[in-house]
Order: sequence, then C-alpha cells, then structure tokens
Amino acid sequence: MTTSIGHSSAANGRARLLGALGPGVLGWGSESVTLSSDPDTTPTTARLHRRDTTYGSSPRHPGGPPGGGSNDIGGRSSKPRQELGELSRRRRDALKEQNEKPPILLSNFVSIEKYYHAADTVLEQFRQYSSQQDLDNAYIIGRRFALFSTESLPGHDYYNSPKPELIKLRQKNVRDLEWVTTGIERIVGVMDRQELERLRKQREEESLRKLEWEKSMRQRLKGTAKSSKKISLEEDETLDITSKLAKLNALFPQDDERGQDHISDQDHTSELPPLPPPIAPPEDQGTKNDALTNSVAAVHCLKSEGGTPLFAEPPSYSDLFLDTLRTSSTPSAPPEVTQADLDELQRLPSIPSVKTEPKVPIRALRREYIQQTESLIQSNQIELIRLGTFQGRLSSNPKFDSTNGCAVISPLVVATHIAPVQVQKRLQLKQTFNSSSSKYGISNSAINEIIDKRAPPVLQTVRHRLGLMRHALIIPSDVHDYLVDERILTQESFVGACGGNIMDPSHTQELVRMLVDSQQGSSKTSKTCSACKVGAALFFREHVVSIVKVPLANGHAYFDIIDSLPNPRTGGMASRTRCKDLSSFEAMLKCYAATRFSDAHFNFIDSNAWNDGMCDFDPRVFQAFVWSSS
Repeated sequence: MTTSIGHSSAANGRARLLGALGPGVLGWGSESVTLSSDPDTTPTTARLHRRDTTYGSSPRHPGGPPGGGSNDIGGRSSKPRQELGELSRRRRDALKEQNEKPPILLSNFVSIEKYYHAADTVLEQFRQYSSQQDLDNAYIIGRRFALFSTESLPGHDYYNSPKPELIKLRQKNVRDLEWVTTGIERIVGVMDRQELERLRKQREEESLRKLEWEKSMRQRLKGTAKSSKKISLEEDETLDITSKLAKLNALFPQDDERGQDHISDQDHTSELPPLPPPIAPPEDQGTKNDALTNSVAAVHCLKSEGGTPLFAEPPSYSDLFLDTLRTSSTPSAPPEVTQADLDELQRLPSIPSVKTEPKVPIRALRREYIQQTESLIQSNQIELIRLGTFQGRLSSNPKFDSTNGCAVISPLVVATHIAPVQVQKRLQLKQTFNSSSSKYGISNSAINEIIDKRAPPVLQTVRHRLGLMRHALIIPSDVHDYLVDERILTQESFVGACGGNIMDPSHTQELVRMLVDSQQGSSKTSKTCSACKVGAALFFREHVVSIVKVPLANGHAYFDIIDSLPNPRTGGMASRTRCKDLSSFEAMLKCYAATRFSDAHFNFIDSNAWNDGMCDFDPRVFQAFVWSSS
C-alpha cells in the first residue's frame, strides 16, 4: 500500500512538473521570494510567499466574480490575462539551453541511498540560491532536482522496495518534490512580473529617446532658420556699402593715366647713395678666428656665473647616452667563482621541468587496446573459449530464468572455483557439479550449470527479500550479504575490495596485486603468483563478470575472465577468455573496459577529469570483491 502511494505521488509530481509548468520553469527576480518552512515538517502543499501576490489575476473582489480586481469593472479586466510563464519563456529557454542536460541514468549496482543523498544535496543548493535571490541559478537547480526526482530515481530497481528505510527515503523525496514544484510555480510568476517590468521600462526608454530626438530636430530646425536669416542680412549690408562707395567715387574727378603723384625710376635711383667697397678676407686662414674665440669664452663665462647664453651649446656625444652606458666604456672584470660558490649551487634543489603530455582521446585508446588484444589473440597469448549457455537463455521458465542475474552468477562462479565442496553442501545439492574442479580450476560445464540451474533459485530468493521485480538488477553488496549469511562464501576467504577509475592503472593495480598475491595491501606485485586459487567479481557498467586465477606448477598462472552475456565471437554464447600471463590479462582488462563505453561515455570522459566525490555518476567507476582459497 505504501509503495503504490509513493509511486503515485512521484507520478503526480512528474505530471505537475512536465505538464502544468510547461516546457521549463524556475526563476527568481528582484522581488523577494521566501520559503515558508522546511518541506520535511510541512504538508506536501507547502507554499512560497511573495511580497507582491497580484500577478496573473487580480485579487478577488469581495462582491465580484473570481479573478476580478479593484481596478476591474464588473469583474472584467481591461487587458487580456497572460498565461503563466508566457512572458518569461525566452529567459527560461535560454537558461535551459545553456545549463540543462538530459536526466542521468542511474546504475542499479549503486545503492539508491547514495542517490537520495545526492538529491538532498541538490535540494540544499536550491534553498541556498533561493535565500540569496539568485534567480537563474535557482531556476537551473530547481529543475535539476525535479527532473532527477521524477525521471532518474524512479528508474532505479530499488525505488519501490518495501524495505522500511527505503520507504522513508522515498516518501521524503516525494514531499521535497511537491515542495519544490509548488515553489517553481510561484517563481515563474515572479519571473513574468520581472519581464513585464522590463518591458515597461523599455517602452519608457524608447519614448524618452523619441522625445529627445524630436527635441534635437526642433533645435536643429531653429538653428537653420536663424543662420539663413543672418546670411541674408549680411548680403544686404554688403550690397549697401558697395552702392555707397560707388556714389562717393562719382563725386571726385579722375586723374591722368600716370598722374602727378608718379615718381620716375630715374629720379628714384639718382637719390640712392653708392655701395661701399668690399672688405678683403683675413690674411692668416690657419689661425682660429678671434671673434669666435671671444664668443665661446663669453658663453662659458656666462654659464659659470649662472646666466643663460642667447644660443645654447649643442649636446656633446656623451650626453646622448644614459649614465649606465656612459660608465660602460671601461668594463670591469667578472667576479671570481670560488669552490664554495660551486658547492652552494650543488646544494640548491633542482626544479624539474614539467612536461604536460597531451591527453589522448578515449576513442583512440579504445582502438589501440583492441589492436593490442587482437595481436595477443593471434599469438595465442589470449584464448576465447565458448561456453554452452548464457544468462536468460531459459527465461520462458521462471524456475530457470537467470535474466539480469550476473550479480549472483559471478560470485557463485568464484565460490565454486575456490571451494566447490562447500558450495555443494550449502546449496544442498544431491550431486556434485559436473567436473567442478580440475587442474584448470572451475570447469566449463560447472559454469553452464550455475547459469542455468544454480543461480535462478538464489536470484528469486534475494529479489523476494528485497521486494524487487522479477528481472530487476541486484546491488552486489546485497548478494554478498546473502551469500555470506548462507555460508556459501565465508568471511575468512574474503581478501578485500577495491575500486576507482578502471582506465587508471594506479587504480586497477590493487586488483591485480590481490589476484596475484591473494592478499590486500601489498605495495608491489610479485613476479610469481601464489599457489592458491583466487577469484574476483568485477562490477562495471551495469554488469558483473568473474575473474578466476588458475595457478600453475611453474609459479605462473592463467587469468580467466568469465562473462555470462552472449558474445558474438563465441557463437552467441557466454565466453571464457583465458589470459596466459599477467601482461595479457592487464591488456585484456583495458580492452574489456574500453569496449563497454558508449559515445556519450566517450564524450563525458574526454570532457571531465576523474573526481572521487562524483564517482557514482562517472562511467569509469568499477568495484571488485576478491576471495581466496587460502
């Protein structure tokens, strides 16, 4: 009953978000919008209060129909009522285009409690931006929370689990969703009012600019009229003076062509005195001119007495250089380097040159890993072995249906590899697995039997306990808890767990060391493998595979990757990839990881560096649990 209510509430919230709110809602503005109280302590109809609540439709008049305001006549508004969110649509669309991404797909192998915690973190950001009146960020964060709660969380297989702690988390998330959705509806109204105010100011500014333009045009027209009038007056005055001069000239008689006032050239030249004779040049050209000497001496004397000569001396050649260059004419000898100076230089720490290597795109790495693996297959260092079945092959019979059962199949394969007798006893089998153990570890027929017969009953039991659907994926830790409780896997045989970025060798090296040495925490991988059998369940990209180490007599080992999914290279059946040395296994592990990424994963990896705090949302994250027979 509780599960259906929670699911219905989430569906209603999704409908309100995607239907009633239109293609995009959430915003803030200059108006103050405050949250009335915490969503956890209020009903799901918690509201947001605004200082001005007259948006959309006017307040109800006591004697008028709904929607009529104090400025309405007969309850009818003089302006058509705008639809909620219509005025701010462009603003919200721009915000969505720049910041919004499609809802993320959650991993069913990650605990849903972590995703609820992530939703609470986003909700806290929504509260923070709301209190700061940061409208655009609050819009994006609010939609992010709503889409995550309505699209991503319900897709997790544990969303409708009947476990009490998960029910409590789901109900809290539904209340938070209702609270945020109600706030978003009110916020859109505030955004519309902001847009309305912006349009009003824009019209006022346009009107003001128009008035200024008309005023300037009138002033220009007035100035043109005044200038044309002034020009006409000046022309009239010029004509008046000309006419007056003409009348004045007419009153006096005209002289002859040359006139009495003409002076002849002969009379003018006769009055000029004769030119003086030229002065002879000085007799001694080699001596210095006394006048020049006296003038230079006078200049120096005037300068020494503090006066300023009439003509300044030109600067000397040395005055054209700076003081530092002036003193460089006699370079000094370099200082001697003593042995103590050399010893001091050697004691100084050397700064290594930092070379930033260009980042290789993940698609290029994928091609490189595939080529390397194909080369190892051709050289028989890696061998592909075809199994006789695959998970889900008998899905028509619920009793033997192993669909999406890799989380159970893989640890059962590991348990049978390291302790076949114990598995037979705990599963209460009347007969042993078919050739369950050999010199090559677990046999292929035993793997086929686990997929078709041994895993389905365990799947049904675990899913029933967790309240999951028939084909729901199971979180690996839940499977391990069940297997340990049933003593199918013992805590004594548990080596350890590791995880991180599967594309980072420093993260996967811990898994390799535990497989080789059958112990956790060793600082360096041994050159020889331990003689005990080791197995690991590797969880990566919504799938679980088994890794079993088969020790050999010469101190080396085979590393087999057992995948229960159908493989086209093995005729559509499950596969067992045998790596005949450690380097081949490491190459195969990188190729396996790179070939499970999609184009969206490639784009994400190339654009985002690894972050431990966001590993649950990173496609590169892996986790491995290791057991040993010792």
